[in-house]
Amino acid sequence: MARRFRFTLETLLRVREIREREAQRKVAVKQAEIARLDQLDRQTAAEIAARQQELRACQQQARLAPDELARRRAWIACLRRTVGERQALRAGLVKELEQLQAELRQARVQRRTISRLRERRWEDYLKNRRRREQSEADELARVLLAAQRARDPDQRSGRLSAVGYQLDRAGAAGHPAER
Repeated sequence: MARRFRFTLETLLRVREIREREAQRKVAVKQAEIARLDQLDRQTAAEIAARQQELRACQQQARLAPDELARRRAWIACLRRTVGERQALRAGLVKELEQLQAELRQARVQRRTISRLRERRWEDYLKNRRRREQSEADELARVLLAAQRARDPDQRSGRLSAVGYQLDRAGAAGHPAER
């Protein structure tokens, strides 16, 4: 009976696959944080545009309230500062993302190394298994040929004649003509 394929580094392969998945998860989390900041920046830009439109409309009125104009301008300035802070935060997140992507590439390379080794060993296992099966089939053929020669010593070349083969099959299979 052929022994089963066993890869001795299977545990290491699983550990490296887990590390790769964890690195992928970290990259995805960081990308989600950056996307969230980008979405907030878009919302803030829309808010700034709306407040500027209101400020222009307020300035078009006949009666101007300087404290109201100052308050609106201060709010727009606050929103712009917030966008600037988010851009600085985003730049830091992008640097972290690049580092995490480098770690992901490294984890992927490590996993692929072991995975390719496993594939090569699997191919070797299959090749050896086919070789063993062929060897066993050849041995069986030699045994059958030796048994045939022992039963029919007149066979010189080791080949079965058509009549001898039919008689042999009829005897072994219980040919209906002989019943």
